[in-house]
Amino acid sequence: MTSLTASSGPDAFQPAAARWEPRRALALSVARKRTAFVRGMRLFFTASALAIAGLLVVQLVLGSSGSVTGETEAVSADIRMTNPRFTGRDESLTPYVVTADTAIRRRDAADGVTELERPRLDYDFLEAGADVSRVLAESGRYDLPNRILDLYSDVNFRTRAGYTFQSNHARIFLREERVTGEEAVEGTGPMGTIRADSYEITDGGNRIIFSGNVRARLIQDRTAPVPDASPEEGND
Repeated sequence: MTSLTASSGPDAFQPAAARWEPRRALALSVARKRTAFVRGMRLFFTASALAIAGLLVVQLVLGSSGSVTGETEAVSADIRMTNPRFTGRDESLTPYVVTADTAIRRRDAADGVTELERPRLDYDFLEAGADVSRVLAESGRYDLPNRILDLYSDVNFRTRAGYTFQSNHARIFLREERVTGEEAVEGTGPMGTIRADSYEITDGGNRIIFSGNVRARLIQDRTAPVPDASPEEGND
């Protein structure tokens, strides 16, 4: 009897190479998909690395311009922070620290602008050797991006030149070591007392300009020796 082979049908008459063509095409398709997947993963990891590097750069920039710490609490749409602490440096790289009892960031406020309750300032420009826990005013507002501290109501501060000022407003430009005030001010210093409608302190406290209804009272230094009124007689 004649034996039959296992192969039957049209494939039995096809060459072996022809029967392997579909498998080869399938393997090539899988390889292409795998290559595309690997390329996509490489692009994903590269983009992730760039994003992380960008975040680090942003954090470094924000850190150089100032930072803020404290315990935050969301109240309706506003954010309330207890015992806030803002740090930064002026143009001379002198460090300063702004603290307060409470800070409130309003929903409709500009970016980085925070309201302060009983603000304090640790800064050599104004508080050289003084008690840094002393409250400067009853309320204030801190503009972190521009580093401007506005003080309102019962403002009291002292410059390193020895002058003490009382007013209802002071705007402290922390970058420039400059203070301006648009409210009446009374000042006391080594040379006496002065009163004016507005004022400006520049050059690190070495220059003070008063404007509007200026009234000054100079105090003579009584410890200085009084010169002899009579001419000194010379000897021939």
